[in-house]
Amino acid sequence: MLINALIAIEDRNFFEHSGVDPRGILRAAFVNLRNIGLKQGGSTLTQQLVKNFFLSHERTFTRKFNEIIMSLLLEHHYSKQEILEAYINEIYLGQHGSQAIHGFAMASEYYFARRLNELRVDQLALLVALVRGASFYNPRKHPQRALERRNLVLEQMVSQEVLESGQAQKAMATPLGVVKTPGWSNAKYPDFLQLVRQQLRKYYKPEDLRSEGLQIFTTIIPAYQDIMEQAIQSRLGRLEQETNLPEKTIQAASLLTNSETGEVLALVGGRHNDNTGFNRVLNARRPIGSLVKPAVYLAALSQPEKYNVLSPLDDVPIVLRQEDGSQWSPDNYDGIIHDRIPLHAALENSYNLATIDLGMAIGIPRVKAMLRHLGVQTYIPEYPSLFLGSVNLTPYQVTQMYQTLASNGFRVPPRAIREVLNKTGEPLQRYPLDIEQKLDSRSVFIINFLLSQVVKQGTAKSLAARMPSYLPLAGKTGTSNDLRDSWYAGYGDNLLAVVWAGRDDNEPAGLTGAAGALQIWIDMMKNLPIQPLTLIPPDGVEWVNILDDHRVDENCSVGQPYPFISPYLVKNIGECRQTANTTDTEPDTTPWSIFDIFR
Repeated sequence: MLINALIAIEDRNFFEHSGVDPRGILRAAFVNLRNIGLKQGGSTLTQQLVKNFFLSHERTFTRKFNEIIMSLLLEHHYSKQEILEAYINEIYLGQHGSQAIHGFAMASEYYFARRLNELRVDQLALLVALVRGASFYNPRKHPQRALERRNLVLEQMVSQEVLESGQAQKAMATPLGVVKTPGWSNAKYPDFLQLVRQQLRKYYKPEDLRSEGLQIFTTIIPAYQDIMEQAIQSRLGRLEQETNLPEKTIQAASLLTNSETGEVLALVGGRHNDNTGFNRVLNARRPIGSLVKPAVYLAALSQPEKYNVLSPLDDVPIVLRQEDGSQWSPDNYDGIIHDRIPLHAALENSYNLATIDLGMAIGIPRVKAMLRHLGVQTYIPEYPSLFLGSVNLTPYQVTQMYQTLASNGFRVPPRAIREVLNKTGEPLQRYPLDIEQKLDSRSVFIINFLLSQVVKQGTAKSLAARMPSYLPLAGKTGTSNDLRDSWYAGYGDNLLAVVWAGRDDNEPAGLTGAAGALQIWIDMMKNLPIQPLTLIPPDGVEWVNILDDHRVDENCSVGQPYPFISPYLVKNIGECRQTANTTDTEPDTTPWSIFDIFR
């Protein structure tokens, strides 16, 4: 019935002509000369296939001539059945955001949420109606136009004696019946597929991907994808209520990878009822805030002769001159000056002033170089606000940065494709694990330990409160100026996820990293099989028991083990005193303080 409808309205002489219908061309030429321009094409199905497959859509006589020659050649080399099969699978029938709807099978699920062989004659006629202009006759935007065109298809089927008049009248009286929400299986995860296409473009032309019958095996785990989409959707509604923002104001994006192999297991480019087609994981470049701080501290710890976890930093006010001559006076988020503090406390609590003190000591070039080693390939500003995250990155780029940390200093590019086979099942391209050691595993281990302390007792300790049995996990919160961007990047032994939340219009969302993105991350991971971080030090790293910034005997129960790179071990020896600082030895009876929630 689909073939009958298609031939009746588009090319009634399809099985008789040799690729070009002379009568159709003469009719179109008469109309074009009368209107002084190219108004009609008189195209056969073969010509339409050539135009869609090989040529541009410009309206010129040169292109039309090429179309005719190529159609004749196509008919010479292929059977009518093969041409018709290619047409049915290739023809453009709509657009969903950035995802083009090609072929009647995909269009059937997109417009009716049903398989093609389950459609009624009125539904088939509507799909055929879209061939003349999928945008112009879009049944969701222009239902009256689509209805009139569908009924014309049914009338032509009657005139061509492929449909009885009674059936046609019944079909014409039937509503369009288009579903509100697209539900086609071929593009159920369009944001993930956009990444797949992006990575495929390195090796294949777009027309090859549509015409060669390639079998593409991807890394997605649909169950994980569904969990992430649901977590984002449900949590964003609650966050909008908490911040008194209208519904659908806050957006979010997240990328989940295997923390060892870099395989992309799920990708959510926005809340699932968003139809803009904008993939925020790949395209939303936003200030990353404190997510940059591990790079600053790693750059310091890579100089073990100068810095270790106890190195004293000055958390005091500072005034710096910017490139434009203006003065920059940063503050800590809680507004408190902490004076002289150890390096580990500065990172655990994400103190801005101490981080700037460290960054200025080691220098901007060293921090920039560290970001490059971590995999950041975009523009990096060379002024002090870099230390607090003034660099703009996409969630995908942030994932690459933290993937290097989770992989113990090996740069593992996130990848969405496992292998590509041709239509006979022979491998064309394999995507092996591509790793390159970029950083000293000893200093990376120390950073991973400190990021686990961020979760245990720092800015992300609401995670420890909600998921105590999953610890240790590593992670870092991030917040941009005026609470515009909320970030969290966290990982265990097997999974790494980056979450961003904010507003597309760049207005304040009223969320810190801990209050927004971290809560989404927790909602996801409570339903995913994340494994605790294995903190086994590599050769050259030793645990030292620390109390009040002094080394104490390993049997001192009130001490805290910290990693050091040998032979640069802490030399200050202290006593195991039960009167140590209560902030280090007494349990915290509340999950987090008011400042921690909004840090």
